[in-house]
Amino acid sequence: MTVQVLFASVLLSAVLVVLARSDSCPDDFTRVGNKCYYVSLEATNWHVADRTCRKLGADLMVFDDAQDQALTTAHLKSLGLTFSDSYRHSVWVGINCLGDRRHFSLSKTGDEIPFKNWVPQQPDNASPEEDCVAFANYNRAYGYHDIECDFDFPFVCERRLSCLCPRQQLLKAEDF
Repeated sequence: MTVQVLFASVLLSAVLVVLARSDSCPDDFTRVGNKCYYVSLEATNWHVADRTCRKLGADLMVFDDAQDQALTTAHLKSLGLTFSDSYRHSVWVGINCLGDRRHFSLSKTGDEIPFKNWVPQQPDNASPEEDCVAFANYNRAYGYHDIECDFDFPFVCERRLSCLCPRQQLLKAEDF
């Protein structure tokens, strides 16, 4: 009986440690909603941004829904990203049409974009090479726009929490 109680105690302790660790973000990442974000204010092209995120075990951010976009935008503004000068104040996201002309999809998997919040008149393919996607306050709205991959913008990497516990939002839009 004591062996069973001891075993149950050890097992419970191990589960609690796993839950505690799975509900936190790696160093240099900040929890926002159910994601962990790494924000680089250093401007770089889309390809370097994508590789940097993958080296960190993450992907360029993509919004799941309007709430995710609002929460993340508030967080990015709190870090000093102004989104005030049209497309020039963009951040790279994990969407492109590389390899499949004009069919935009998630860069990591090729899957459909979960929340297609394009700014008005986008995507427009204004130049023949607008194969990458950024997020900005552009055409009087926050959303995605297509642009050439060689522009230099800050970028945001995301990792999902792998939590077995109820969804918690540690940072909320009103916190900013």
